[in-house]
Amino acid sequence: MTPSAAQTGLQPSAELETAPLQMAHLTALVEASKILNSTLDLDRLLGLILEVATRELGADRGTVYLLDKKAGEIRAKIAQGMESRILRVKVGEGISGKVAETGETIRIVDAYQDARFAQKFDTKSGYRTRSMLCTPIRNKTSEIIGVIQLLNKLEGTFELVDEVFLQALTVHFAIALENAKLHAEVVDRERIRTELELGRQIQQNLLRPPPQRWHRYRLAAKADTCYEVGGDFYDFLPISNSTLWTVIADVSGKGISSALVMSTLQATLRALLVGVHSFERLLEQMNEVVRDFTGGSIYVTLFLALFDSESNKVHYINAGHNPPALVRADGRVELLEEGGTVVGLLPHVKFNRAHVDLFPGDTLVLYTDGVVEASNAADDMFGVEGLVRSVQAARPGSAPDAILARILADVHEFSAGEPPADDQTLVVISPDE
Repeated sequence: MTPSAAQTGLQPSAELETAPLQMAHLTALVEASKILNSTLDLDRLLGLILEVATRELGADRGTVYLLDKKAGEIRAKIAQGMESRILRVKVGEGISGKVAETGETIRIVDAYQDARFAQKFDTKSGYRTRSMLCTPIRNKTSEIIGVIQLLNKLEGTFELVDEVFLQALTVHFAIALENAKLHAEVVDRERIRTELELGRQIQQNLLRPPPQRWHRYRLAAKADTCYEVGGDFYDFLPISNSTLWTVIADVSGKGISSALVMSTLQATLRALLVGVHSFERLLEQMNEVVRDFTGGSIYVTLFLALFDSESNKVHYINAGHNPPALVRADGRVELLEEGGTVVGLLPHVKFNRAHVDLFPGDTLVLYTDGVVEASNAADDMFGVEGLVRSVQAARPGSAPDAILARILADVHEFSAGEPPADDQTLVVISPDE
């Protein structure tokens, strides 16, 4: 049966505009505003909205739906005894979904005589809906943000004056909901900020500065993130009186996801460095581990080196990382490129070890791409050439921490103070003169 205009309540707009509010309703609006402004907790607020609406309009029960545009549905938290559940209604489905779709108020005398009414909700709940009043909740820009639905007027049926009063109430509902939403966003931002700060502190603890000296080597390292947390890392791990593992790595991407992979990678690498003695096999296992926990969606560039203080040799594998710059005492520059591809992207990757001699007066600089890819206003990059110039300008005789500081200062000057677009990590190692 098709509902009549009297059943639906789709009255001409002029009639709605001229329908007066009763004095009791005006007083109730003032009281409602006070009640709704008493909380910023969304769940509590939704309960207050229903309490005010059902009491003032004499309804048996009601539901407040919030619109989720992305999902194309309206949602309401329903409490039935001790059980709570989320009720989801597609936009356009049933009376409430139709109101969310059209923005028009619907007032019905007998729901079961209206073809739009979705009886399945009554069937599930065991409730018998008779009269209904359903209207949109609009924000200050008239955008629909929700729907309120009242069921079964306790005395008679919903009338035009009820419709007018409920629409007036929704103005206060919308303000309260927007305030609660803004408050929740502020709380979420503060929580995220606090968690990121904690994450930054934890990551800095993982990136402990190395000792200034280990046997005949002088060491310096620093990691600056472009966000609160980052995906670069370095580490130093002595495994005997004369050998020292050193690693620098860069997890693809930035921010929290990269930081999570970074911390897992560092712990895994430390375990493998202690238990696996084959240089090549160690990187092969690391490749499989990274693929397992990232599904091949994230990869890592990595430079792993073993320093032998007795033989002056550095054994290394460069797994797709920016080649470290070895600046010799006489000014010559060698780039350590041998090794293989990145870690974690392809299965069954093989790596090749190489070695180089490191003598007094030489300086070895490990770095991530955030250093050499730092750009200026003309979109020129600092480059490996800029890094080498900084090393040469800081020598001769400068300690690694002074060389590191000079590189970072030169990068900052080159970029004219612009914030870095990527994490910037440096490790500087030089043997005693």
